[in-house]
Amino acid sequence: MREVANVTYDFTGEVVLVTGAARGQGANHARCFAAAGADVVIADNGEPMNTIPYPLATADDLNGLAAEIESLSVRCQAAICDVRDRAQVKIMVDDAIAEFGRIDVLINNAGVESLPSVAEMTEAEWDEMIDTLLKGTFLCSQAVSAHMVERGKGRIVTTGSIASTTGMPRQAHYCAAKHGVVGFTKALAIELAEFDVTVNVVCPGGIDTPMTQGLLGSRQGEWMEKLAEYGGPFCSIRRRCSTARRSPTRCSGWPPTPLAM
Repeated sequence: MREVANVTYDFTGEVVLVTGAARGQGANHARCFAAAGADVVIADNGEPMNTIPYPLATADDLNGLAAEIESLSVRCQAAICDVRDRAQVKIMVDDAIAEFGRIDVLINNAGVESLPSVAEMTEAEWDEMIDTLLKGTFLCSQAVSAHMVERGKGRIVTTGSIASTTGMPRQAHYCAAKHGVVGFTKALAIELAEFDVTVNVVCPGGIDTPMTQGLLGSRQGEWMEKLAEYGGPFCSIRRRCSTARRSPTRCSGWPPTPLAM
């Protein structure tokens, strides 16, 4: 057994796929699963996006993390993958299964942020946000869950947000995507429960990551300062590990609540 943040988890021999893994929350998820004994597949886009006002993680960031993880005496596969692209997602998943034989846990963590008002927002800003956060979660979950259903076991955990449960100024596109992630998770949890595949979403508040710092240092930084009241620090890493360990009865969307008539 290996110690992670004062809580003991053992993922020895299991395979965990983390998207948006080159830095920030995703990188820490990957480190913690590796420290708990898992072999890890880390994926990131590695390219800039036109509507995002801060530098995104690079292929060098991803490869550096892979080397760090391998120093923990576990295996690691790094994959450049744009989660908005079905073909790239398929290659990522197929390569992971070819290398490790299976995927036990999927962490949907790929995400970006920008702060236009609805009046200012371009269609491209809306599309890049929805496609990365919501469509990416759908494509990755669809590809990996097909494999998990065949095996009769699996865990899918998606990074939500405080924006999954409330409205926030200058984040209509982000709130729409994160609210959508919760609805998608609940529906998928019901569909997959009979196959012993659990699906959950974790909704942290504000976390000090390169994404947050990038926004603060960008042209939209003044608006980022005003959002502080909506979400404080939250330690999300332990929650991802514990959620990946939950039994089928702890699915976020199962059993369904009877509708009031």
